[in-house]
Amino acid sequence: MDFHIPYLDIKALQRRFSQRDSEALQELQDLGIYIGGEPVTRFEMDYAQYCGTQFCIGTGNGLDALTIILRAEKQLGRLPENARILVPAHTYIATFLSITEAGMHPIPVDVHHLLITKDVVEKHLENVDAIVAVDIYGKLVDDEVYAFAKANHKPIYTDAAQSHGAKTSNGDRSGSRGMASAFSFYPTKNLGALGDAGAITTNDEELAVMARRMANYGRTSRFVNDMKGVNSRLDPLQASFLNNRLLFLDNDNKKRKKIAQVYMEQIENPKVKLPPADFLESNSIHVFPIFLEERDQFVAYLEDRGIQTNRHYAIPPHQQLAFKEFNDMSFPQTEYLHDSEVSLPCHPLLEDHEVQEIVIAINEYS
Repeated sequence: MDFHIPYLDIKALQRRFSQRDSEALQELQDLGIYIGGEPVTRFEMDYAQYCGTQFCIGTGNGLDALTIILRAEKQLGRLPENARILVPAHTYIATFLSITEAGMHPIPVDVHHLLITKDVVEKHLENVDAIVAVDIYGKLVDDEVYAFAKANHKPIYTDAAQSHGAKTSNGDRSGSRGMASAFSFYPTKNLGALGDAGAITTNDEELAVMARRMANYGRTSRFVNDMKGVNSRLDPLQASFLNNRLLFLDNDNKKRKKIAQVYMEQIENPKVKLPPADFLESNSIHVFPIFLEERDQFVAYLEDRGIQTNRHYAIPPHQQLAFKEFNDMSFPQTEYLHDSEVSLPCHPLLEDHEVQEIVIAINEYS
């Protein structure tokens, strides 16, 4: 079906960088270095500086980034074999997969509103070895969760795959708040490549060195491998594409937040539940979610009016067959969110009149 307001016009968003990307490809051909090299080093330095961390390690994708963090921590002796990792049930399945890929056990917990909170973590703290916080929809997990974990000597890591560029009220940037953070640069992200790409950010030099080694076959030199690693490196062409887009990330996020502000202020329909009142704070607005019981009927109504929506996500990880060991568990808030969520168009190329058309359509739904 053709929509005159698509959920995300990814081609138009990426087309803004066509000239710069063509120059990046020519630069790579001129350099003749196709793995690693200056483009990767440049992006890693620039993204570390942007996030406010000392180190950035490029990876093949976001799943690998989080898996490598956990495997590196185990290799350093900071996490035990078969570690139990607290993780919000309300997340994309990749968060769970990273834990199992590292040979560890996810310990799912329900969320309060959208995210894990200190109270949620406190209830489960004695039963876990570490915590993975997830910045779902781009909304940063509250500072007090990190402070509580630190005070109780529990390592905390961040799945920051949706929160590129978000800041806390005191100016701390996404990627700088836990022991290490994992980013995905999937093309639809606020900072998206033209294919798979990911990164780890951290201020811990020992972890950074181990993660980089782990991502490159576990080797210490060309012919010496002193551990079992993986092949997960950031492609230099994707690194160049990402640097082209990094320059525009803050401005794009401001546009997203402006649209989200309109939604928060102007959507008035008793059948539609908006995100919590503080949703716009410390948020990159990767997704603008609304919630309603008759989701399928509502989505079909908007489609009839030429407005495309999305879902994040239809089935939570604990209800997937891939994790059938969790299928009998119940997380009421998570299940409500997954059953009722609708993602509205909210991207930098959305015109003011299109935003108003979306608002009017929602307010006229009955």
